[in-house]
Amino acid sequence: MDKIPLKAGSPVEGDEFYGREKELQYVWEYHISKGVSVLLSAPRRVGKTSFSKKLIERAKQNGWKTLYLDLEGSSTESDFVKLFKEKLQKENWLNTAGNTILKIFASIKELKIAEKKLSINIDVWRNDAYGKIKKLIESEEKILIVIDELTIFLDHLLKQENGRERVEYFLEWLRNFRQTTTSCWIFCSSVGIENFALVHQLSKHFNDFISYSIGPFSEDEARDFILRLDVNEYVKFTNDHIQYILNKLDWYLPFFIKILVEKVNSLVDEKRHLSREVIDEAYKLLIKGIQFNTWIDRLKLYDELQDTAKTILKLCVSPRGRSRNDLLINLSAKKSEREKVDRNLSQVLRMLINDGYLTEHKRKYIFRSPLIKDFWYDRFIK
Repeated sequence: MDKIPLKAGSPVEGDEFYGREKELQYVWEYHISKGVSVLLSAPRRVGKTSFSKKLIERAKQNGWKTLYLDLEGSSTESDFVKLFKEKLQKENWLNTAGNTILKIFASIKELKIAEKKLSINIDVWRNDAYGKIKKLIESEEKILIVIDELTIFLDHLLKQENGRERVEYFLEWLRNFRQTTTSCWIFCSSVGIENFALVHQLSKHFNDFISYSIGPFSEDEARDFILRLDVNEYVKFTNDHIQYILNKLDWYLPFFIKILVEKVNSLVDEKRHLSREVIDEAYKLLIKGIQFNTWIDRLKLYDELQDTAKTILKLCVSPRGRSRNDLLINLSAKKSEREKVDRNLSQVLRMLINDGYLTEHKRKYIFRSPLIKDFWYDRFIK
């Protein structure tokens, strides 16, 4: 049985990728192979980046050209153009296309370089740079382009001067690109794209995408995954240990499984054997650590709804969760505010569910993951 490295946080590729064969086959067969672009809408830490990279492997196996763009370090249109150009130049399938392609490459200017050479406005530069990028790819018969961390890039863009107009232009160009070339696209981000689009009323720019949500492992997959992790020689999992871990997690995400087992692995040695007490200690260390700070930071993208989201999460720490009406009463200081609060509540609940904070069970809103719930309680309630 091949062992899976016990490292959590970074995307996995190749043989380190585990499971999800049915999901991969479905997305490839019913969407990508038919030229339908896909928005991976799963919550944070489900494995969207790893999933998209596995689809890139499948595309290559089927004779497609591929391109992967991670926009996490990009904050301007010029950054995007520079990255697109750099990634294209590294692709052998494009470098062998001849002198015409090379001339187009050389003529694509970064905005700052263009401004130094001549007085140029942003619209002229956009039309020139974006148009040339499109021309480089439009002759390719089949190409899969993955854009990762799109939301982070759009948020950076939005906060700059004329941010709204810049985001609208960029998304409209991408849409035109998709509709006038044979390219197929996958968008994913550690911050929910659908929520960002909802908050900023940008959903129309994604209505040609199919939204696909990646789920957690099944219980059987989670069990097998634990047994495959490359733990030290003193960690001897019994069925009882595995069940105890699964009961604590409830939501079987690869990342959550890995970080808990990784912590367990650090506590077990030749003098200290694996036990429920060790698993409890590892769990407590996790919820007091920094691994979940991003679940606080990401709420900043909720903008004016951020405080409402935090209040809802504090209320939903209750063991039995909270009903919608209970949340509405707690959020409404005055009856006259009830209608506005009601609208905001619907939107924020939808966003918190999309982002993996909450789920609805028996008409109550509860935390989707005990790990996130206990982290939230420890950080804000205890």
